[in-house]
Amino acid sequence: MRRPIRQLILALAGLVTFFPYLFIASNLSIPPESLSNIALSTVQIISTILVFFCFKKHSTRSFKLFWQYLLLATLVVIASKFLNGSPVSISQQLYQDFASLFIYFFILLAIESNPHLSNMPLNKYISGRVPAIFFTLICFCYFILLPAEFSGQAYQAAKPSLLFHLVINSLIIARLIQCLVTVNDNFWRFTFALLSGSAGFLLIGHTRAFLQLDSALIHANSYSAQLILLLPYFLLIVAANITLKTSKPPKAIAKENHPELYVLLLMLVPTAMHLYGYEQKLFYSVNTNFQSIVLLFWLFVGALLLTNIASTRRRQTKRLKQNLLEEQGQHQQLTSLNHDLTDALINSEDKAIVRASNNAILTTTITGEILSANPAAVQMFQSLEQELTGTLVGRLFSKKDEMHFFFDFQSNVYSLQRKGEGISVECLSLRSDGSEFPAQAELQWAERAKQPLIVITFINLSARKHAEKQALELKDKFIANISHEFRTPLTIINGIIDRYIDKTSDERESEELTTAKRNGLRLVRMVEQLLELSRLSDNPQLSQNTYRLQTLMMMPVDSFSRLASQSHLSFSSNIPEDLWLDCDGQAFEKIIFNLLANAIKYTPKGGSVQVNAYVEQETIILDVIDSGIGISKDSQDKIFERFQRADDVKNQATFGVGIGLSLVNELVKAHGWRISLVSEQGHGSKFSLSIPLAPANEVEAEISMSISEDEVSSLLIEQRSVASIHSNHSQQVVLVIEDNLDMQSHIKQVIEQQHHCILAGSGELGLQLAQEYIPDLIVCDLMLTGIDGFEVLTQLKQGEMTAHIPVILLTARSDLESRLQGLKLNADEYLSKPFNQHELLTRIQNLIANRQQLQKRYLQKFNDQQKAEQKAERKTASQENVAKLTQEPVEQDSIEDMFLHKLEVLIAKHYTEPELDISLLAKELAMSERQLQRKIKVILGITPNNFIKEFRLKKAQVLLLSGAQIGRIALDVGFSSQTYFGRCFKESYQCTPKQYQQKMAQQDSTRD
Repeated sequence: MRRPIRQLILALAGLVTFFPYLFIASNLSIPPESLSNIALSTVQIISTILVFFCFKKHSTRSFKLFWQYLLLATLVVIASKFLNGSPVSISQQLYQDFASLFIYFFILLAIESNPHLSNMPLNKYISGRVPAIFFTLICFCYFILLPAEFSGQAYQAAKPSLLFHLVINSLIIARLIQCLVTVNDNFWRFTFALLSGSAGFLLIGHTRAFLQLDSALIHANSYSAQLILLLPYFLLIVAANITLKTSKPPKAIAKENHPELYVLLLMLVPTAMHLYGYEQKLFYSVNTNFQSIVLLFWLFVGALLLTNIASTRRRQTKRLKQNLLEEQGQHQQLTSLNHDLTDALINSEDKAIVRASNNAILTTTITGEILSANPAAVQMFQSLEQELTGTLVGRLFSKKDEMHFFFDFQSNVYSLQRKGEGISVECLSLRSDGSEFPAQAELQWAERAKQPLIVITFINLSARKHAEKQALELKDKFIANISHEFRTPLTIINGIIDRYIDKTSDERESEELTTAKRNGLRLVRMVEQLLELSRLSDNPQLSQNTYRLQTLMMMPVDSFSRLASQSHLSFSSNIPEDLWLDCDGQAFEKIIFNLLANAIKYTPKGGSVQVNAYVEQETIILDVIDSGIGISKDSQDKIFERFQRADDVKNQATFGVGIGLSLVNELVKAHGWRISLVSEQGHGSKFSLSIPLAPANEVEAEISMSISEDEVSSLLIEQRSVASIHSNHSQQVVLVIEDNLDMQSHIKQVIEQQHHCILAGSGELGLQLAQEYIPDLIVCDLMLTGIDGFEVLTQLKQGEMTAHIPVILLTARSDLESRLQGLKLNADEYLSKPFNQHELLTRIQNLIANRQQLQKRYLQKFNDQQKAEQKAERKTASQENVAKLTQEPVEQDSIEDMFLHKLEVLIAKHYTEPELDISLLAKELAMSERQLQRKIKVILGITPNNFIKEFRLKKAQVLLLSGAQIGRIALDVGFSSQTYFGRCFKESYQCTPKQYQQKMAQQDSTRD
């Protein structure tokens, strides 16, 4: 659109330059009216020619019609110039007004027949043209004809004619502005803007003429009046020029949405003017009833137009609704047809059955009636297809299998319908001869046009189950054989340990042998459980008798209550006296032994274990409840399987191979009982054993003990208190974090050969002791009760007081992933169990020796003041920072650097105070004096008091060079007396302060 704007600017510039020539012509005595009439006629002729070319150029019907009407309007304007004369009579003025009427007719037809129409027939579009023509005609009769007939003097004054021009011009401008606002095409937006400007200048001209009749201040021959007459035609020229430059027809404009509002507005305007003119007796109000009749006629016509518009809209709405309903009906037909075709392609019986498939495939109704079977199904069930078709699929499953009753419950069918992936279950299927075989049934819902069907695919699992059974039998046989092999060496080992226990009189040796015997009995118990599992798999024979439940529970409750007390747990039991049951006494003891052992093993200190029994619907419910670590939902399904344990993170703290609960499950199944588990991770567990209630016997059967006293005593571990045992051969302190008491004792005996040892039974206690004692080294297990070793290591390395302590991870987890994780967490060493005690001692000694070398390096940096060319290393930089009272933090490399920086800033702040000592430093650093003493000793190898004293002496060296009094210097650097200052200075620098001052003065004079 830049070119049309440029053309408009050029046209206006040319128009403005016309007036200087008009001014020159007036000086040459040429009448300006003649010259302006010549210019106006010229511009009108040029605009008419350009409009004609626009009419001839475009072939679009509505576009061509638009310029045709504008061409007729300009031709009438040129023709009307021949009607001008002087003086003006009433008839001549009427001719001019009739010419104006036709001009307005053509302009309104151009606007109302513009590209709003698109390709709509002209006779279908009356809501715009007809109201405009009728309104113009009514206004002409009202303002022109009636005043000319009944009030000639008023009409001859030209006021009614000018008012007529103002009203129609206002209508034209309003319609053009409406088109300008609603149009979206840039071409039409600019064209309507130019035409609106042209109509606006015409309105201004008529307004000036109207006002001129009552005012002498407005001169018709002024330059502005001439400009207003010329501008409309210049704007029309520009609009025509833009159209001629357009290479393709512009887009059609949408038809207006509410034509009734336009008609109502045209009805209200003349009505309001009539009422106001009649009331005020204005010049256009004629003393006759014809004006009222004309107005009423217009209102009648307007009402007819509104009725026609409403009727047309109603018909269109009805037609659109009918078309919509027809389209919806067609859409539904197409959708149904498409559904039928899709169902025929996808869900046809031939497609569903897949007759060439090796798997047996049946199709059934939603009630389970077999519709068809493929050849593989006929072969699998050993029945003809005719025999299978029409029967219920439930008869192909064993009566004890849940699939036998699948179609008896409608909820199962609804569940299958909702599951897009179908249902897959293992089941027992029946052949025609009644033999059972294991199979996997996969059920799939299939939609069809008439009725849905269910596709069932059978996969024979006989070969797979046979292979699994053989593998399990070989595994059980191997475990049984190797367990038998274990029994002989374990018997020998335990026998030899028993002999040495009886012979020894040394208390320490006796304790070690007792620990060895206890762990030997644990191995024997594991071997017995493996053999029991193997025996139950081969031939689960039980010797059942009737027992009183309280009698069976007496020995386990007594033994495990003592074990719970030693483990700092609360133990309670509630076993009624009148409960009897039929069972194998030895098997029952094994069940209760494993359940109670697990409950105590997985319950941390301070927890509780309960054993409750009660009767519910002729069934004894025996609950073993603990407040331990619990079992996650994902692990509950597999803990009763062989050699399976819960994979929860917290369960990794306790060692086990998953034999106990597997044995419990096998013994429960052998009795025909049920066992269930209710547990939530972190909130304990409840094992519930359901046992049929038996009638009471007068004589209770004798209980044959299956669990020996030695086996029970292997769990009754004497609790050892965490203590620090000091020896005389070393001053290094090693903290051992280990929750297994026997392993604690063993590691302590190894370490105390060379170092002091502190024991911690949990990760939380280990962190507490590490912060309290600041040990020289820490040995930590990974599988701990509570937080594990990785978390302990992380907190140690992130803590300010413990970050410097070397840590050795000593664990049974020897896999590469755990080792890499420990090393990534900055563990100094990683040792696997079982470990060699000499290797452990050597690695401890190497780490402590490395720490001592690091201390010497720190001290060397701190005391090295003579080498100015070297970089300011840690110790020297620390003292220099303090000497300069540097308060700004520097870039640190580690937690140790951050701690030393805080210490340096603190001493720099208080070194002049004589009372500065370790207690003040500990208070400011929020540490105990013992912790601070150990921390500085480990990092720097000196005590805090010596650190303060050495700094004060180095500060005093600087002050002595200034020549100040020695007594004053001693007080300034924080010494309580000059004598103590002199003694300390001489111990460090082998000369008195006075001698040092004189020596440095002589060196300065020698340099000078």
